Amino acid sequence: MSKKIFLILVLFCCFRGLAQELPPVVNFGPNQYSAGNQNWMIAQAENQNLYFANSTGLLEYNGESWNLYPVPNNTVVRSLKVVGNRIYIGAYMEAGYWEKDEYGRLQYTSLVPKFSSTISDGEQFWDIEFLDDLIIFRSFGGIYFYDPKQDLITKMDNPLGKPVSGIFKLENELYFQLVGAGLFKVRNGNPELFIPIEDVGEKAVMHLYKKEQNFAIITGKSEFFIWNGNHLIKENQEFNTELGNPNILDAIDLENGGVVLGTVGKGVVQLDANGGIVNIFNQENILMNNTVLDLYMDDSGIIWAGLDYGISSIDLKSTFLSFQDNRGEIGSVYASHKENGTLYLGTNQGLYFKKKKESNFQLIKGTEGQVWFIDKVQNSLLCGHDSGTFIIDGENATKVCDRLGTWIVKEYKDGVFVQGHYNGISFLRKKSGSFEASPMLRDFPHSSKFIEIDEFQNVWVSNEHKGVFKMTINDSLSDIVDIENYTFSEESGITSSMFRYDDTLYYSSKEKIYQYSKDLDSFSKNNRLNAITSDIDRISGKMISEVNRDKLWGFSNEAIFYIEPAQLSTDYNINSIFINQDFRNIAVGYENISAFEDSQYLLGIANGYLRFKDLTAGFREISIKLNRVEVSALDATAEKVRIEQSGEFDSRHNNINFHFSAPVHEKYYETLYSYRLLGLSSNWSAWNDAPEANFKNLGFGDYTFEVKAKIGNSQTKIASYNFSINRPFYLSAIALIGYSLIFLLLLFLIHIINKKHHRKVVAENERALKMKNLEAEQEIIKLKNDKLEQAMANKNRELAVSTMSLIKKNEFLTSIKDKLKESDGSHRVDSVIKTIDKDISEEDNWKFFKKAFSNADKDFFKKIKGKHPVLTSNDLKLCAYLRLNLSSKEIAPLLNISVKSVEIKRYRLRKKMELDRETNLTDYILEL
Repeated sequence: MSKKIFLILVLFCCFRGLAQELPPVVNFGPNQYSAGNQNWMIAQAENQNLYFANSTGLLEYNGESWNLYPVPNNTVVRSLKVVGNRIYIGAYMEAGYWEKDEYGRLQYTSLVPKFSSTISDGEQFWDIEFLDDLIIFRSFGGIYFYDPKQDLITKMDNPLGKPVSGIFKLENELYFQLVGAGLFKVRNGNPELFIPIEDVGEKAVMHLYKKEQNFAIITGKSEFFIWNGNHLIKENQEFNTELGNPNILDAIDLENGGVVLGTVGKGVVQLDANGGIVNIFNQENILMNNTVLDLYMDDSGIIWAGLDYGISSIDLKSTFLSFQDNRGEIGSVYASHKENGTLYLGTNQGLYFKKKKESNFQLIKGTEGQVWFIDKVQNSLLCGHDSGTFIIDGENATKVCDRLGTWIVKEYKDGVFVQGHYNGISFLRKKSGSFEASPMLRDFPHSSKFIEIDEFQNVWVSNEHKGVFKMTINDSLSDIVDIENYTFSEESGITSSMFRYDDTLYYSSKEKIYQYSKDLDSFSKNNRLNAITSDIDRISGKMISEVNRDKLWGFSNEAIFYIEPAQLSTDYNINSIFINQDFRNIAVGYENISAFEDSQYLLGIANGYLRFKDLTAGFREISIKLNRVEVSALDATAEKVRIEQSGEFDSRHNNINFHFSAPVHEKYYETLYSYRLLGLSSNWSAWNDAPEANFKNLGFGDYTFEVKAKIGNSQTKIASYNFSINRPFYLSAIALIGYSLIFLLLLFLIHIINKKHHRKVVAENERALKMKNLEAEQEIIKLKNDKLEQAMANKNRELAVSTMSLIKKNEFLTSIKDKLKESDGSHRVDSVIKTIDKDISEEDNWKFFKKAFSNADKDFFKKIKGKHPVLTSNDLKLCAYLRLNLSSKEIAPLLNISVKSVEIKRYRLRKKMELDRETNLTDYILEL
């Protein structure tokens, strides 16, 4: 349950006997605000918030959380009234009002300065009323009227000077009582005697109301009077007969003419229009304290009681009535049945009954122990017990079958009953009004908690561990003729059940419902019941089909639900009754519900039962509200913000908390919330009971917070809050422009640097290319030089070869000539010698040699001629031979002279060249 840490939820036990059924009550406390703090008055604002006058200040409850607002002088708040958006309070020497500021928090304005000097020392304001646009404050010292429009306070004249003991508003008229002076009515701002002191006497008037158009009074001694215009007529009430005349401090009128009294020592008492006691709520059965200081009825009809110790709410309009066995005298209810006005309860302590109009449940003698089953079968009321089977007749029980536990009894055929036991099944025969138990069915030792009989009288048995058995029994009901076992390998079987619904057999586990197909002779999960319950978080496989009715009941964690055929289609409808498992608290797998007449239902719970009706009753419309929005920087204190307008926060304040509530005070309903933050995510959160949402470290941008509430199947409209988180300075427009300029500047610098670098790279590349070109040129030159040298070498070789050939030829010719000279000098020989000489000195030989020499050393003649212009062609010829490093002996044949002549030519050449003695002619010529 989610009424937070201050909330204590209690079901109900009894008063005036054990079996009193009470409507839902919720206790708040003890807590740091309400425990022992004397809650005096209660009021509700238009936003559904509740306010309590408290000894420590003004206590606010928004349906989820509590807030305490101390009065500036830290005094006890004695009175309270909500008018519009203001919460007026009265206290010791203090009166004023609270209003919510723009942040949703109450701020106090004191009206004490408006009273001028009319407030007496020690004066306290005990009552506040609202009439004719005026706020009326009441203290013992007088009655004050505050006009909010004129912001003015006036005091009503009190000519008698008596203390004012109370003010009362009835049918837009204001009444007050003066101690020792009677009851007065205010007319045109002036007091007018209504009931004289002779009639009122010392009676303290606590409540005025109309009873059948008569003016009625309830006194502080819980006396009831009718004023007939002349005399007070006392009424004798059942209340006074039973409870005496306890002191009362407040009373509330009910729409049906009844009244609710807040007593001292007797708790809260509800009376009908005739004064009969309907309910009593006190410390013995539900309340935390028997002294009731104030009563208030909120907009939904719930009664709020301010106790001397804590706060309680009572929902008199609820369709639920509850009985709880807090004393442990009955125990947990596992089965129930109503017969001729008598209610039977099968519990873990025995079978109890309560006749119509009786107060107490009584144990049926002999049924002590665990009861599993109580129902009418073939006009016999039978009880399945831990020790066997009983037949019930009124308040008497007779055991008709002594077996090891009877789970269930079903009709097998006319006059024959089949029983499911802890260790198998057996049969009962009814003959002439008496029962005869048959032996246990042989060869079937399995626990048989659920039994169904089909049209062929086959017995179907469900077992949590074995699945479902289908058995054909012999005529003597002692042996199994045929048996078939249907297993469910995907299911554990724990808390499973078997039932017949809409003339079809089903097996139900916690997760799935399986339908039996006659044609296929198998169970299948492909069926409509399984489909429509697939989204329900069932706590067990227990399903209960109403006999002769169309409802099929199941149990989830947050509710009980029922399935029934749709009216306008062949489908099914599913409806939920929201009673949380925390309230039911019955052992899982043993859930039980019984249908009585007038569409009433009894739900067994762990320590009593709930009774309810009117399943179609809708839930009142509710709304959700944002109570508080807080923002904070990292690790900083949260700051409240305005709720009514959109928020705009700086980038550091990007942690935001939302507090919200949907005030629901019905006992069995739990409020769940779902929210989302658009701008962060479009997905709704999972439903949960936390009334707040926190978001941390949000980025800049626009956001919309949306929240909704769910109570039962009803959802509220969406409440929203828009806010934005500004960009941090480093992401502001100016910063972005600066970043852009810096970026452009960087781009420009990068461009320049890149361009410079590009130029450098280009220059380096050009230099490298030039170097490569130079190297290539040098390589080419080298190759050319190598080629030239090679060509030169070739030519030199050619020159050498040709020169040597020429020398050899000339030497050969010379040798021939010499030999010819040695012969006789005939004419013919001389002719040959002349021919040889001519050939040796042939100019063509020189031209050929000169051409070859010039190819090998083309600049030589220029150089030497340029250096020694006096040289003749013969000198040049000798120089050419010397250039070839030829010896005189080798040169002689070439010049067709003797070696000595060559030496002479060499000498003459030195002279022309003007060479000194140390210079070698050949070396000189070679170095040119």
